[in-house]
Amino acid sequence: MNVLFVIAQLDYADHIAVPFLSAIAKQRGWQTSLCVLDSDNFESILNILMPEVVAYSANVVGFNSIISAHETASRHFDFISILGGPQATFSPETFNQSKMDVYCVGEGEEAFGELLDRIKSGRSYDDIPNLITKNTTNPVRSLISNLDALPLPDRDITLSHSYLKDTPKKTFYATRGCPYKCTYCCNNHYHELYRGKGQFVRRFSVERVIAEIEYVKSRYRTDFVKFGDDCFSLKADSWVEEFADKYSKRIAIPFNCYLRLDTVDDDLLRLLKKAGCYSVHLSVDSTSKHVREKILKRNMRDIDIEATLKKIHSYGINTWVNFMLAAPESTLEDELASIQMCKKGKVTYPSYSTTVPMYGTELYDYCVAHGLLDISSHSSDLKGCSERSALTCFSAREKDVRFNIFLLGALMCKLPFPLDVLAIRMIKVIPSNVIFKKIRQIIYRYYIENKIFRLHS
Repeated sequence: MNVLFVIAQLDYADHIAVPFLSAIAKQRGWQTSLCVLDSDNFESILNILMPEVVAYSANVVGFNSIISAHETASRHFDFISILGGPQATFSPETFNQSKMDVYCVGEGEEAFGELLDRIKSGRSYDDIPNLITKNTTNPVRSLISNLDALPLPDRDITLSHSYLKDTPKKTFYATRGCPYKCTYCCNNHYHELYRGKGQFVRRFSVERVIAEIEYVKSRYRTDFVKFGDDCFSLKADSWVEEFADKYSKRIAIPFNCYLRLDTVDDDLLRLLKKAGCYSVHLSVDSTSKHVREKILKRNMRDIDIEATLKKIHSYGINTWVNFMLAAPESTLEDELASIQMCKKGKVTYPSYSTTVPMYGTELYDYCVAHGLLDISSHSSDLKGCSERSALTCFSAREKDVRFNIFLLGALMCKLPFPLDVLAIRMIKVIPSNVIFKKIRQIIYRYYIENKIFRLHS
């Protein structure tokens, strides 16, 4: 029996949910294949494989293209359809609109495996936890406590037949779950969904993580490793000690990971450096403590941010630091203060993004309650992170200046005095233009490819 996985597009990192679910299916004797809508002919693949199950994975951005493709395919082919991923988890109310047979909400491996077993035996799947069907909406089961019990993800399904097999960077995950509840993140919904359903933050064993990297490294080009976890580690514990020892000996490839600024200390940095850490990704979000803690609710300990950034630099680890422009109640002075913060903290690459309140988040609800959004036109598409702010609390000029910071902020952080002062005056009076945009593209590409991810020898 065949399962065809369908995603809207394949980005710079392979879609990790599909490899996990493919491994679950193969464990049960199913054949698996992948269709990427923006590059493959969906109907031709269906005609060849005639799959019993078509498993879609969708986020907000790809949802419309997936339901359009599904609507056409279901008129000509007979299969059971299931949709999982962020769209099903965070917007289960779209089930009827999707015309799917099944939605899978939350962590999907156990539910998907049980679904395949029921289909194979011809039994009803209406009562499977995590699933929404035409007859039932079931509660979620407990979170998987022992992640090592999952089979190794089938990385071949996404790597072997795509351009990703030849890209220098490969992405891996050592954990699941984030303990924090920032208002702009969908994790809050996940916390509520799984309240009382087990430990939220879990880790794979070090040996399991190393084994997966070794497998991929033995079959595909792997010059650099990115750990995509929300937070790689909160402290220098025994897991990080074991990781530093085994990774440095058996993998020995530079890597990047996410950290929380207020949990960074010398012990953690020493171990990461020993392991071969090349760069870390951090978020300040706003230089305003009020915005950071009361609006975005990062709940950071009271630390000297500049001193901590400088400490990371002293270990020879590059830093990619994100600032959110145009957050509610932020001022232009808050945004511009990031330039001096990055200079004093010796930040390698300051990254700027425009605040986009995503539907389903606490920040979205806040903006709606305070009349900061035009609901009729607002899109939760993350493309808005690289556009002018859509919030109504800022004047046109304030939006223009913030967009110029988005375009030129990384450059201004590198300019010496008084050029940085002149640049600040310039962005306040000169509208964004193709030259500004080209400068951002050049700066971004240079730092991402050379200083954050080492993609060139």
